[in-house]
Amino acid sequence: MENKEKLHQEINDLTDRIRKEMPATYEHLMESPQTIPNKQNENSDDFEKALAKYKNQLVEILKKDD
Repeated sequence: MENKEKLHQEINDLTDRIRKEMPATYEHLMESPQTIPNKQNENSDDFEKALAKYKNQLVEILKKDD
């Protein structure tokens, strides 16, 4: 699986976990912000970094609930 696809799957899993475990937080969470880059202007490294950063933010939200 390509790294971007893996990051998307992890983001989906984390978002679903927040939805189930922290419904009040989920209500205020932007549901998967637009992450489809313009193919003509796509910078794969920047896009992948943005996905990783968003994933890490979701992980931090879940850590605060522990």
